[in-house]
Amino acid sequence: MPSPRRLCETILICCLLLAYGCREKPAPPAPLDPAGVEIRVGILSAERILLRMPGRVEIRPLAGGEPLYRGELPGAVAAISSGAGIELAGMAFAGAVRVAPLGDRAGEAGVDFAPGAGPRPERLPALYHRAGADFTVTAILDGSEASSYRGALELRADDGLVHVVNALDLQSYLLGVVGAEMPAYFEAEALAAQAIVSRTFALYNLERARSNAQPGVFRATTGFQVYKGFSAETRSTRKAVVETRGQALSWRGALFSSYFHSTCGGRTANANEALGVTAIAPLAGVACGGCAGSSFYRWSSRLASSELEDVARRYLRKNSPEVDLGAIEELEVIERAADGRALYLRLRHSLGSFEWRADSFRLAVEARFPGTVRSTAFTPRKAESGEWVLSGSGFGHGVGLCQVGARGMAKEGTGCREILQHYYPGSELMKVY
Repeated sequence: MPSPRRLCETILICCLLLAYGCREKPAPPAPLDPAGVEIRVGILSAERILLRMPGRVEIRPLAGGEPLYRGELPGAVAAISSGAGIELAGMAFAGAVRVAPLGDRAGEAGVDFAPGAGPRPERLPALYHRAGADFTVTAILDGSEASSYRGALELRADDGLVHVVNALDLQSYLLGVVGAEMPAYFEAEALAAQAIVSRTFALYNLERARSNAQPGVFRATTGFQVYKGFSAETRSTRKAVVETRGQALSWRGALFSSYFHSTCGGRTANANEALGVTAIAPLAGVACGGCAGSSFYRWSSRLASSELEDVARRYLRKNSPEVDLGAIEELEVIERAADGRALYLRLRHSLGSFEWRADSFRLAVEARFPGTVRSTAFTPRKAESGEWVLSGSGFGHGVGLCQVGARGMAKEGTGCREILQHYYPGSELMKVY
């Protein structure tokens, strides 16, 4: 028979375990009003921007205050940096301004972008009209295809440039993200998964910006989430956003940074190793068989010695300006993650050597020579020609949702919820609005 002391200890332990097991789960966050969640995303900067905004608009100081102008802007009008302010339609505004549509209407606004100082012929696409749609902005960058945007405009002058920020509600933002991040022909369940992941990513980063008292202007590129506005919308991507309305991923009751990428190459990466961020359970990496059919599953590319030298000089100029670069002799992987991805490289040259984080190397090369280093899962070797041959697998940082893998699972009949559970193990779906 156990002693009274041992019996008391046993009873105490049982009580503690019972209490732990009966603890209430963390309360879900208060429901959001999606119309009240404003996303601000930088879309372009230029010396001169042409705006076309049919219908009545209101122009206010971005810092707040009474309207500076209410009415129509005639035809295509130029927005030009004027000191610390903006000149628009012959009107000068001190400081940054916000341009928003007045009233409930369908219509469009356009932007033509001239990268140089001189004028450029107006190039605007055909108008579209959709009942209830916000006005759009159309940006033409260096002759590229026009893009349209919902919502309002923020115009700010700095260093002789006009910086344009698109301000819009969360749902409209997601419409322009999902269609830009995932091809519209992907299966519906994969698109639904992307919509939930993109919503989670946006809300998490918006929450983090607010907690750090930051302005919270999102980027529109692969460095954050690709955003192309109205031009990226299709029937299938709109359906994915609408049908997953309010759904987001959580871990232990809280949103998390739901990273995603194109192709993992057979296994997703551990966030701590790949990105240097805390690898919570949903971001620890999982096996993936769905992306084997991707053209990026296995790849090979070539980098000329002069190109590698160019990238290395730029890197050293920015990070170690005191270091001189000699003739490059060797590029080798000196440390790999458990999944085989390169973590650190060593570049030997005639004047010495230096170590280089593999993710930093990838981004530096891709910025100069796109499509050369698609992921950090690669091995370099020097060919007899003097070129550097890179043999690798996957496309992107490899963390979180593998988009092509999600499509592969959807093709096999796997539902959206199961896809998300696979790529973010331990996560839960919650309704935030």
